[in-house]
Amino acid sequence: MKYEWEQLLLEHAKIIFKYLIKIGAAKEDAEDITQETIIKAIECLQQIKADKMRAWMFKVAIHRYYSLYNKSKLVVKLEDDDLELLMPILEHVESDLLTKEKAKELTEVLQELQQTYQQLLILKYYMELSYKEIGEILGVKETHVKTYLQRARKNFKKIWEDKGYEQR
Repeated sequence: MKYEWEQLLLEHAKIIFKYLIKIGAAKEDAEDITQETIIKAIECLQQIKADKMRAWMFKVAIHRYYSLYNKSKLVVKLEDDDLELLMPILEHVESDLLTKEKAKELTEVLQELQQTYQQLLILKYYMELSYKEIGEILGVKETHVKTYLQRARKNFKKIWEDKGYEQR
């Protein structure tokens, strides 16, 4: 049983580390935050349900990130190689628009979205979290997550089209 919890913690920690890097944390800070999150999870292990572990750890890590950087919003740092993983965002817009050459265009449009929408799109499409998990992380109802994601996709599409990318 102990080994299973360790594996679960480490699996979630890897995902959290990647997420922290994507939102702009320095590698060393991401390592520290991830380590602190694991320690806090171990301390609170008996209070956390297994099915809520990942969302709980994300919430702890994000709060620690905010307090470390004294920010109220996320700064997303994306590299061209990472953008292939974000391509499902546009499946709701027009799936045939994105090819590997359009990765820079995707980055440009994503960076123009408000920070909340960037965060939602990354949590849903890059981190592949469920609506429920995103709601638990952000402290909002699942229905609100769906609504906000719909708005994020709509804004993404509008910016995409305003830049003329839909015509290519």
